[in-house]
Amino acid sequence: MKSDNQVENPRNEQRRERLSATALSAWDLQRTRSQIARDGRARLMVMKSQERLRALSEAELGVPKHMRSVLKSGVDGAPGVLLIHGADQSPAEFVPLARTLHEAGLTVHAMLLTGYGHGVTDRPEARWRANLQQVRLGYKLLSETCGDVLVIGMGFGAALALNLAERERVSGLVLLSPALVPRVGLGVRVLQTLGLLHFPPIRRRLGLVVDALDGMKLAQDLAGSLDVPVFGVQCDDDEQVSPESLRVLQKRAKHGGSRFRVFPTGGHDPLAAHGSSGLDDDILAFIRETR
Repeated sequence: MKSDNQVENPRNEQRRERLSATALSAWDLQRTRSQIARDGRARLMVMKSQERLRALSEAELGVPKHMRSVLKSGVDGAPGVLLIHGADQSPAEFVPLARTLHEAGLTVHAMLLTGYGHGVTDRPEARWRANLQQVRLGYKLLSETCGDVLVIGMGFGAALALNLAERERVSGLVLLSPALVPRVGLGVRVLQTLGLLHFPPIRRRLGLVVDALDGMKLAQDLAGSLDVPVFGVQCDDDEQVSPESLRVLQKRAKHGGSRFRVFPTGGHDPLAAHGSSGLDDDILAFIRETR
């Protein structure tokens, strides 16, 4: 009689074989991407292969099913929407919104960031620049198959979205609880004021905190240099990000089509608190207006 481990190993090996075959198929399809924009069937094949590849990869990593990436192809000619979760979140926060957008015909990609939100990494810190490169790959997949791409970021995902928009041509930004002015403890504020956060012993101890603060500072600087429509949303009782973040965004946004909304309550996740009562529809309307 086989033990549980003996039963599991063949199944994992089969999954690895499927993962390898799917990766090769996805790579082969991507090589023909010059034809994708003109061929709806090829576009759908690329999206399906990428969807399968992500599902197998995250299953192999042990990511719980409800926290895995979401990638759904919309109708031909519709824009793509890239959704970027925050540092303590996962694509699960975007599932209802992604469903609303996909039902409206849009292609949606809520991607799982490496090292954040799902508890399957043993790294002491996740470099935000590495996540930015991952986000750029997600953007390129959508831009090659959809053309126009709008980006939605929540929390630190909003900081990544601003950094992405400085490097790629995005059609618009939806920034939810944008992590530009974080709420940090007195000790971190003192170290930040004294310029000691990057002192090696301190950086090793604080790790992810210092790394995230670097990304937020650059995003704050970029907020005034991007001429794309922005829809900024924040709740006054956000326990992680100061309401000053949205005020910074309002002052620095250059595009005349930008809009901002403040909720008195809802914490750090305005979608969970207000998505079904109108915010999801407002985001969809903003996307349609940017086209």
